[in-house]
Amino acid sequence: MHPRSIVWHPAGVGFTEPPPGGVRLSATAPTIRERLASWLAPARAATPPIDFEPLAGQTFGPALANQPAHEVLLRESLGVVDTATRAIANRVSSLDPLVKRSMRDGAGSLVDETVDDHPLKLLLDRPHPNLTRRQLLRLTTQYIVTVGEAYWLKVGAQGDGLPVELHPMPPADVHPIVRQGVVEAYVVRDGNGLEDELPPDVVCRFFFPDPESPWRSEGYFGPSAVTSDSRKFAGEHLRRHYQHNATPKSALEPIEGATPGFTPEEAKRFRTLWNQLYSTRDGTAAGAPAIIPPSYKLIELAMQTGSEITPLLEHWRDDLLMAFGVPRSVLGQVVSGDRSSAETNQFVFDLHTILPIAQMIEDGITLQIASDFEGEVFCRFDEFVSSDKRFELERETADLVNKVRSINDVREDRTLAPAEWGELPVGKVGESPYTGEELSFGMPPGLPPAGLPEDEPPEM
Repeated sequence: MHPRSIVWHPAGVGFTEPPPGGVRLSATAPTIRERLASWLAPARAATPPIDFEPLAGQTFGPALANQPAHEVLLRESLGVVDTATRAIANRVSSLDPLVKRSMRDGAGSLVDETVDDHPLKLLLDRPHPNLTRRQLLRLTTQYIVTVGEAYWLKVGAQGDGLPVELHPMPPADVHPIVRQGVVEAYVVRDGNGLEDELPPDVVCRFFFPDPESPWRSEGYFGPSAVTSDSRKFAGEHLRRHYQHNATPKSALEPIEGATPGFTPEEAKRFRTLWNQLYSTRDGTAAGAPAIIPPSYKLIELAMQTGSEITPLLEHWRDDLLMAFGVPRSVLGQVVSGDRSSAETNQFVFDLHTILPIAQMIEDGITLQIASDFEGEVFCRFDEFVSSDKRFELERETADLVNKVRSINDVREDRTLAPAEWGELPVGKVGESPYTGEELSFGMPPGLPPAGLPEDEPPEM
């Protein structure tokens, strides 16, 4: 039984009426999940909740977490971190959220029916007057990846009303109030610095729990802040070196035993004249051999080019990309030119990076928004993790040859119209009937057909 078909009551578990076109699971045949829920309900009521940290009434916010404050993380999301975050957010924003309902078909099998005209689907497709669905999902994913949590305000959800709009709220301005392990309210700070307390049923929160304190969030950026800072400081060092480089390309060193022939005024005039003659852009003697003053020798100085720090920068880059779960090929750096490597990287990216975030958003919408609507619906993103194409092709071929499926079944999976011959079985060569008309095939040239006397030559 799908958990969304359960209606929770103080006395136990109840069930709603069956939807049109299907049969809702009834209490006459409870599943193991239902029996466990009914059995555990009295135990939950008899056990009082424990007041873990934060203390009762204490406002819980990012300032108490191990990772830096949300404002710091969002401001410092630069370079590789911002590139990886945008790649994840762009992929999640391309997904299509579907509204589904669990029901049983005529054969008694549990199936999920997609409801395209449900009000929740219309709300997800048009969530905000100024933000599209893709923009809202992109912004939400950036918040989740960077700081570990994101918030939506359900506008119009007061009282018995249904949400009509979904407004994103900056996570740095929202703080849950936790009492006895349950979020009882959210403190929201507006643009004027004023704080307001909102009930939890008008706020939709998506977050990755911090293992140290499950009521606060932990994103991908906070645990890898040391690596990000190291790469940022190295980049700033190189930037300042090339912006304010005071290392001369060459120097004049007095010859041992010779008397320097420059006074401070003469040294100043010499530098001015040297720039006029040998400036690489507008020097009058650029490219010509230079005349060195007597009693001096010219020494070329080694320049810092950044090549010695390049391996370390690449190491930090790969470490950050691994922390965010983003292959380099997704960012446009083609490591291998074959198509299979690109598809493998995309499959790994979708399965291990995008799918956990998408499932967390699905659960948040189902538990915190879909529950406001009638019909016991839930949210699922359309299938986006690609399957093994070679395995699917081999399984399809085996099903056809072994007569497990018909050609029309395969055509239906490929969204093709059924064919008149589509129900005929696919046979093997050894299964073809023998009619005697195949004798002329495969005979050596010059031999008479079977059944003719050897003294009668064949007609030409």
